Formats: sequence, C-alpha cells, structure tokens
Amino acid sequence: MLNAYSQECGYKEYHSLVESAENDYKKKNYETAREKLELAFTKVDFPLGKDLNLAFSVAQKCDDSEWAEHVAIQLAKGGVPIKFFLRYKKSKWFEKFKSNFQLYSDYYNENFEPEVRDRFLSMINRDKEFNKKYHQWRKKEIEISLEELIDGATQIISDFTNLTDEFGFPTEKIMGYNYLDRKNKVGFYPTDAFIIHTYQRGVLVFKDEIGDIVCNGGLHPNSERTLKTIRGYGNGTGVRQEMEARFQKFRGGE
Repeated sequence: MLNAYSQECGYKEYHSLVESAENDYKKKNYETAREKLELAFTKVDFPLGKDLNLAFSVAQKCDDSEWAEHVAIQLAKGGVPIKFFLRYKKSKWFEKFKSNFQLYSDYYNENFEPEVRDRFLSMINRDKEFNKKYHQWRKKEIEISLEELIDGATQIISDFTNLTDEFGFPTEKIMGYNYLDRKNKVGFYPTDAFIIHTYQRGVLVFKDEIGDIVCNGGLHPNSERTLKTIRGYGNGTGVRQEMEARFQKFRGGE
C-alpha cells in the first residue's frame, strides 16, 4: 500500500528525501546528501530548481565533475542563465558546457513558457506589495478605504485566474526554474505563500485540486495540510465579504 501511494505521489517522498539531504549538507555530510538527492530525483520526472541548486553544490563538494555537469545542464535547460555558472569556470566541465549553452537556452524557449514566468513573478511582486500595505493599514500606519482593499485583492486574484485559465496552475514544469539574480542562486517560486494569501482573502482557488497539484510538484506537501484549515476573518465566500470582515475587526466597521 505504501509503495503504491508513493508511486501515485512521488513528490511527497521526494520532498522528504530532499529535506533530509539538506540537513546532511548543513552537517557537511556531503556523500550522504548526494545519495539522498540522487534517490529523490528518481522519484519524480522533474526535479525542482532549488533542489538542483543544492545538488550542484553537493557535486562540487564531492568533486564529482560528471554529476556537476549533468545538474548544470538540467538547470540551463530550465532557463538558468550563464551568469549563475561563471563562478565554476575553472571546473573541468565548464568549457564544454559553455560552448553548448546556446543549445540549452534554445531548449528552454522551446519547451517552457517564459511569458508565464514573467507574468507570475510580476503578480507575486504585486501580491507582496499589497500584503505589505494591508499590514500597514491593519497597524494603523496608513489608511486605505474598504473599496481599495477589495479592488487590490480582486485584481491580483483576477490576474491569477486569467493566467491559470490560459496555462493551468503555474509550476516549474511550465515556467522553468526561478533564478534569483540578486542572490545568484536558483530558488523556489513563492507559490505556497501566494495561495495562502488568496485563501486568507476569501477565495479558495483550486480547493479540490490541491492534492493533485502537490503530487505534480506545484506546491509543497505542507501546504496541503495548511490550506485545509487556513482562512481569513470571513467565511471564505469571496474578497468583498472577507474585506468587510477585516474592516469590522480593525476599524469597527467605520
């Protein structure tokens, strides 16, 4: 039964192995981390970017040139720019990798949707800004009208709905990897936080598909548990009802 469940949702076992490998890496148990990452990558058809970032570091620590090159190619095919790899230009694999890099970039453009990544990241940034302003309002540092709160949350959710109607739920399989330019590393998309914010704002998007999204690598398994219970101050029937409940709580309905 457990084996059958694992096959049905490989990303749950995958995440467990990766988290264990992360702990090993922190303890400098690099060989053990490598074994767990290699096993994790066999559980799914598409390893996630932040985990390949870890694998790339592990390969360097283990002086495993072959695996480092393999992981580098996976990252490059997922849209990670050459800038990320320049710090490893003295590695044995780098010159060959550099000479073939255009092929990997072409692969990304042919097999992924850069437009989805750009639109999703733009939406994430607007979500963060709206969330920041909301908390400033909640603490009475600034004033925002009820209609402004409703319109701000509605617009973000509407953009997300339009995106998913056109392309489906935004996963790395669609967008490619999230290269963080300022940190020069590959990280995760903050999709989990975005969906949690959406639920807190009264719109239970993909409520009946969350389990499938987790098993497709779109959300962390912890999010599935969180989204079963997390709600805002309203009853989960929409943005207006939610923001009216918040206005009642923090402004006495004024």
